[in-house]
Amino acid sequence: MCRCSSPGCWTSWFDVDNEFRSGDYETLSNIISRHPSKICRDPVDIEARTLSGLTPSEAGDNIYRNDVSVGFICRNEDQADGSCSDYRVRFSCYAPYCTETCWTSWFSRDDPTGTGDWELLSMLKSSYPGRICDSPRYIEAVTVDSLTSAAITGEIYDV
Repeated sequence: MCRCSSPGCWTSWFDVDNEFRSGDYETLSNIISRHPSKICRDPVDIEARTLSGLTPSEAGDNIYRNDVSVGFICRNEDQADGSCSDYRVRFSCYAPYCTETCWTSWFSRDDPTGTGDWELLSMLKSSYPGRICDSPRYIEAVTVDSLTSAAITGEIYDV
């Protein structure tokens, strides 16, 4: 099974509540009820940021809850000025809830010769056992020396 370098991939950002009434409640249950196909039921990590991109500590807010089982809660009553910032959250989940693609490290098992540079999936999996997913969804090829995308080198290639 292929895994990202982190426990999972990050979902999209969610902002299902605002800070006005009693605080900002970005709870997992509210997010699941509003966006059931975009969030897993058992996330492995959570990240909260203000709408302007600050972490809770950078914003200076006292946070009541920030965990994967409940979600994120900033209560106005816990703030010196009586008001929380407006937050958004995202969760780390295993596929298929990811919005970004997990990529392997770069692999190169063949050097260019008279017949070309043969980076075949079957040969790469044999050369790098356990480091490539059984059924990759995407492929990207770059040059070894400058990491130039194969799509812009002008060379003809077959995917």
